[in-house]
Amino acid sequence: MYPLQRKATGAMSGNWFESNVFLVFDLETTGVDVASDRPVSYALMAMASGSCVLESYAIVDPGVEVPGEAAAIHGITTRIARSFGMGLEDALGTITDALLRATREGWYVVGMNVGFDLTIVDARCREAYGVGLSELGFAAPVLDALVLDRHYDRFRSGKRTLERLAEVYGVPAGNYHDALEDCRVTYRVLEAIVGRYPEITGIEKAKVTETLGAYHRDWLESYRQWATQRGREVKEFDGWPISVS
Repeated sequence: MYPLQRKATGAMSGNWFESNVFLVFDLETTGVDVASDRPVSYALMAMASGSCVLESYAIVDPGVEVPGEAAAIHGITTRIARSFGMGLEDALGTITDALLRATREGWYVVGMNVGFDLTIVDARCREAYGVGLSELGFAAPVLDALVLDRHYDRFRSGKRTLERLAEVYGVPAGNYHDALEDCRVTYRVLEAIVGRYPEITGIEKAKVTETLGAYHRDWLESYRQWATQRGREVKEFDGWPISVS
């Protein structure tokens, strides 16, 4: 398909970040409904020893109109997507190839609210191929900056957007809602979270997804209780990091 572009590597040493590879993943989309919305761009960035070693980015033609409210956030209009975007099925092929490579090679998959991005890809794969990511073989350990922040700094008030987490953890601001730049910032935020809570590095790699899934369920139950007390409805999903409505 469209392989990740190889970039220069950095020297490796013994700490946790330098002895693992992290595939940072982000989408910009037509909206926030995982059941129906589609990517309009993707970014994949493999980080090793603090350096970007592989990188892929593309605008995607979702095959549908890009709503104005979505385009106002990420800047990708229907015209831009149709003029410059790769086809949706080609984009899915690139993304799934990268996620399956991460599985084979034991890389961590990293994102900010990455369950959203993985669920979007899973839903579109089911439409295109009749099977989802798990059936295709995706089983890489997943790290999510949002899930970790909610767990380790549970009672901090305020928003938990990528921009806000960058402020909290002292990461220089990026051009938010650009998928490639969001990947860069997400990786630095993850570094900062691990620096503040080094016990994260003690989670066995084989249990990372299971452990963060438990963190997410704990947060979700607490949030549901908070929302119920205020008469707010919470849409329920089953599973993390890939949800089924």
